[in-house]
Amino acid sequence: MDKNMETLLANADTFMLTTIDNRGFPHVIAVSPPLERNGFYYFKFYINGDGRTAENIRHNRTGSLFCFDEAQHESISLKGYLFTEELVEYKKLAAQLNEFQKELNYKNPMIAVFETLSVKHYKKMQSEFLDIPEK
Repeated sequence: MDKNMETLLANADTFMLTTIDNRGFPHVIAVSPPLERNGFYYFKFYINGDGRTAENIRHNRTGSLFCFDEAQHESISLKGYLFTEELVEYKKLAAQLNEFQKELNYKNPMIAVFETLSVKHYKKMQSEFLDIPEK
């Protein structure tokens, strides 16, 4: 993975996670940095299992992920698939949550897993597009 992309993903404090609702419209939420990540291939985010995002993922796995660095005029847009993971043990996960996530206090917390199909990296007027080969 490109060093610039790795730096942006590692330093982004907010990601925009987009799902598709039952009418075919995008539904966007801001999420904290991933609890787990493997390069730009997959990400795990803390979400509300009773919320619209989880509901959308259950009906349509298509989604996107976006983060940016305004000072560097840089962004990464990823297209891919989402699925939800039930939490086996909340206490173990709680140690990984930031203060904001802890304050959310979801009654039914879940993990949204994002698997990347394509990446668009934009930095200082230059764009790079990568398709991820299917497994």
